[in-house]
Amino acid sequence: MPTANTVVIGAINHHEWPVVAPWIRSLRGTGFDGRVVLVAYEDISDHVIDAMRRQNVDVRRAKMEISVNRGRFKDFETILAEMPPETLVIATDVRDVVFQSNPSQLSELLKPAEGLDIAVSSEGWRYCDSEWNLSTLRKVFPSYETSMHGEEVYCSGVIVGTAGALKQMCTRIWEISRTAPSFNGDQVAMNIILREPAFAHRVNRLNVRDGRVFHARATWLRRMQGGSVTGEPVFSLLTGMARRADGSLVSVLHQYTESKWERLRVLMRYDSLWIGIWYRLTQRFRSSANDNVYWKTKPAT
Repeated sequence: MPTANTVVIGAINHHEWPVVAPWIRSLRGTGFDGRVVLVAYEDISDHVIDAMRRQNVDVRRAKMEISVNRGRFKDFETILAEMPPETLVIATDVRDVVFQSNPSQLSELLKPAEGLDIAVSSEGWRYCDSEWNLSTLRKVFPSYETSMHGEEVYCSGVIVGTAGALKQMCTRIWEISRTAPSFNGDQVAMNIILREPAFAHRVNRLNVRDGRVFHARATWLRRMQGGSVTGEPVFSLLTGMARRADGSLVSVLHQYTESKWERLRVLMRYDSLWIGIWYRLTQRFRSSANDNVYWKTKPAT
């Protein structure tokens, strides 16, 4: 699918330019010159907005409802309604996502002939295998603990789909997550939705070995605990890049921030580390509303 038919969307609040620069720099670095839409909530500085617009980003100012994690789906729904329903859309987190190849290539994840118009990627474990995911499930949707206990966990940080299909999913995520007593309710909501009749047979569920969309946090945690999943992608500190088992590049790298060294290496790769150091050193000269540098941040998006 050509770049002209592909749109990348994201949402941010609280963060400064060193945090969000790798997202847009990596995206433009892949050669992607298509439309990028960024929902920016109240606590984003004007200079961050200006920097994004210099990268030809369509910035939409909005009032945050509840939290970025959940409220963005309400705003995504509005944006998606403006697009032709067949448009390829990649909806991502911003502060912990970089692109390693042109996202237009992710059109191969959708299989219209088979009715698959949405794609999500696994974290590589089930709820019962992940203490964090299981505790979040118990906290935000306790009535689903029994039915979801042994289910695979798919990450809401990167979702690929047609504009028409994603609009329906965003509507449903917002509908059931808006009352959840935690900012992480969006991911649990999405996993519940994947099992609902309206979505159960239209989502391409990628296992962690597929690797085109890689959620690095789960892999990092497994390795810290002495485990791994055979064939899952590997991040190289030497190159600052993640590769699949066959040596090809991961298309979208998510959650590179979880490991200190991986985070620093990615920031270096996209010339953001030095900006971050400068922000930290000059922090005392800026107003308190704008001193939220990367490693001393307000609540994360």
